[in-house]
Amino acid sequence: MKQKYSIFKDNKSGIITIKEFAELDKGMFSLIFEETYDSAMIQAAIEEGKEALISVIRTPNLYPIAEYAEKIADTVIELFKNTTPAEEPVELVFNDIKLMQKEKKEETETPEDDSVEIDDLLDDDDSDVSEKDKESSEKSKESSEKDKNDG
Repeated sequence: MKQKYSIFKDNKSGIITIKEFAELDKGMFSLIFEETYDSAMIQAAIEEGKEALISVIRTPNLYPIAEYAEKIADTVIELFKNTTPAEEPVELVFNDIKLMQKEKKEETETPEDDSVEIDDLLDDDDSDVSEKDKESSEKSKESSEKDKNDG
């Protein structure tokens, strides 16, 4: 599914508007939610850093995933750096399928490393158990040899 975020900074009213859209049909986006922010609040968050800005942007109704939130925050920062008034909103389009493919590719690269660590752990545990088993079996052999010699 594709998602689109439209970000508009209105210098006259001092309001930032972020609209979230979802692609319901190929090429047709539908508005899901619209959130407005006071420019002073956004400016203060920018001065604190990107993480602070992301926490201000995220609301109970507009809560983009981390990767999208970072790109939205970068766009908002650029809008505030640019002093000329924006005539049209900046649009960011994200494709969830590409994101999932990227995550799947990252997952397929890491299990080899994890399996080596698990194997190492299993080997360590096996060595402890086998040492105990060796001691037990040696004691058993000794006691059975004593029994044979006594009998």
